[in-house]
Amino acid sequence: MTRLVAFYRKLQQIQERTWVRLALSLVFTGLCIGYLAPIVSFSYSADSNQRALFDSLTGDDAESNQQTLLLTGEIRVNDRVFTVDESYFPEIFGEDDQMVNPQLAVYLAIRPDVDAMLSWTPRWLLMQPSTTWTVGIVAVCWLWLIIWIGLFVPFVLTLIFTFIPAVLFGLMGFDELQFAIAGIGLLTFTFLLLIRLMLLLLSWPNAVFSVANTLIREASRTRLTLMFIVVILVMLPLLPLTLDTDSMLRYQLQNFMSRSLEYTFALAACMTLLLACGTVAFEIRDRHIWHVMSKPVGHFQYLLGKWLGILCLNACVLAVAGVSVFFYIQYLRTTSTATGLAAEEDRYIVAEELLAARGYKRPELELPDGLDLDLQVEKIIEDDSAFSTWQDRGVLPEMRQKIRRDLLSAYELRQRSVPYFRNGQPGATTFRFTGLESARNSPTPLSLSYQFIIGRLDEHERYVAGFMFNDDLESILLREYIPTVIQVVRIPSSFILEDGSLEITVLNYFEPPEGRAYGQLFFEKGRFEILYRVGGFDLNFLRVVLILLVKLGVLAALGVFFATFLNFPVACLSAFTVFVGGQMAPFLADSLTMYFPENVDDVDWQNMGQVIKWGFESAVRGLANAMVFMLGAFGEYHPIADLVEGRFVSWRSVFSSLIRLELIWGGLSLVLGWLVLRSRQLAIYSGGQG
Repeated sequence: MTRLVAFYRKLQQIQERTWVRLALSLVFTGLCIGYLAPIVSFSYSADSNQRALFDSLTGDDAESNQQTLLLTGEIRVNDRVFTVDESYFPEIFGEDDQMVNPQLAVYLAIRPDVDAMLSWTPRWLLMQPSTTWTVGIVAVCWLWLIIWIGLFVPFVLTLIFTFIPAVLFGLMGFDELQFAIAGIGLLTFTFLLLIRLMLLLLSWPNAVFSVANTLIREASRTRLTLMFIVVILVMLPLLPLTLDTDSMLRYQLQNFMSRSLEYTFALAACMTLLLACGTVAFEIRDRHIWHVMSKPVGHFQYLLGKWLGILCLNACVLAVAGVSVFFYIQYLRTTSTATGLAAEEDRYIVAEELLAARGYKRPELELPDGLDLDLQVEKIIEDDSAFSTWQDRGVLPEMRQKIRRDLLSAYELRQRSVPYFRNGQPGATTFRFTGLESARNSPTPLSLSYQFIIGRLDEHERYVAGFMFNDDLESILLREYIPTVIQVVRIPSSFILEDGSLEITVLNYFEPPEGRAYGQLFFEKGRFEILYRVGGFDLNFLRVVLILLVKLGVLAALGVFFATFLNFPVACLSAFTVFVGGQMAPFLADSLTMYFPENVDDVDWQNMGQVIKWGFESAVRGLANAMVFMLGAFGEYHPIADLVEGRFVSWRSVFSSLIRLELIWGGLSLVLGWLVLRSRQLAIYSGGQG
């Protein structure tokens, strides 16, 4: 054992030499470039071919090229002939032999080139140059950190001790568990690497950095903190084992994204609150804060350092979790072995819709202006005898707001409705979408997402609806739909007019039985929209992780604030209450629209039961209103749901969350904690004699 320790120390000394580090950096950088250079070259070539193919099918010669493809199954661009299997034509061409999904044709035409390189490289690296560059930069930075921080020898040992059990599980036939074991080892090492980097960055001689540095060191030795970190590092590689491999690939990816990010955030939030409350409350209780305050560290610097340390720890956790989730998503998208039309459609949806950043537009609705609404509210109050006893003292503001909301809802519902089939003609309602200029030249088709409601909400019922675009009878598409089930129709982006508008007429083909008048079709707000691609998955995923980090920063500030004047259990209870309230704030806001106590003038103050009921309802509503006002912003930011649906999360949302949550609420919490801490007499002698 002594010889092994001596050998290890000798290797450590060797790796610390500058020429060794330079040599290792050059070798591994060369290996990364040598492996990724042909992949990058192919990615740009494939991207160029895809654009050329798409232009040929949607440009000036689109009609002749589409007919050639329909007749021969071939497309000629860039002096090459690309073929498309005719079995997929039902999804590419509509009933009138018009192309409705040119991007799927492009995807199938370029696929043989991709399959030719699958023997030595992952497919997900071949079709996205931006992802290839991201992988290359992350890999080089990761290796350089290992080398220059002095962890190359531990890295090699980690690979050896991870490789052995992984190989054993592979030999026993547990392939998925083999990858999970390898993932646990690499994630654990990466987390330790990032912690070492954070300690190095926070070693700068500064009071705030010193407090943050000390907190990270203490957290790495605290069992409670380590428990959460270990659970996260072990959970992420094992989570793919829980997926249903028999389901469609897109559902597997959505389940994995949702579970991994939601679980990681929940565990990190619990760790943040416990650590933030404990680090301040225990130091005050155990008088350790005396030693800190005796140094040139101000009260605000102390709290800011605690917050910064927790934020850096969370940054390490989210960085490791984010990289793990991102790369497994890229791996999972290539694991489907299914074949046929449905499988290719599934892969296409994953590549172009799910792993993308898509903007959305909803139809414009014509609603009455505010003055007309106010007049209608007054008329309803005057005509309703139920309000006659309130005329002298006015109607509750909440009641007026409720009547106004009901009127708006009724107007919107009428505009979101489509009449039933009558007089030999289907019912029709036209919806106008605007602001689609950026989607007009998109290389991917538009996705019209809809969720119609009609008749009984029976999953076994099927109804027929039609879609006509820009009043063109030849563009009508007929689709079967299931009530309450979200479905998608893909339409060419060429349907968008030059001014960026698109009119879609929904046709209702349901004909009620003779003598009956029902079967009106309608959709809820937000359940009829056009989705179009505006960016890639890489940056969208990064923005989601940044918003999660901002939310964890707010929780850290809240925990530090409560711990300045409460003991650990009470501080934790208060912090967790605020956290749960923040998550529930949007639901509370909806509930408050229907919950309000009686008017004070209507309370019989001689009836104790009615008084208690009024007092209880008033207190509940007051607390709920205060919670919504204070914590509503926290619950509004839920980017994971947008990521799972392939929706665009903008940089504006990131900066908005930073200002509304971190600067305002997080900053306010730290300022209040500073005011509390500076007013406390911390150094009180409470020991006995002797």
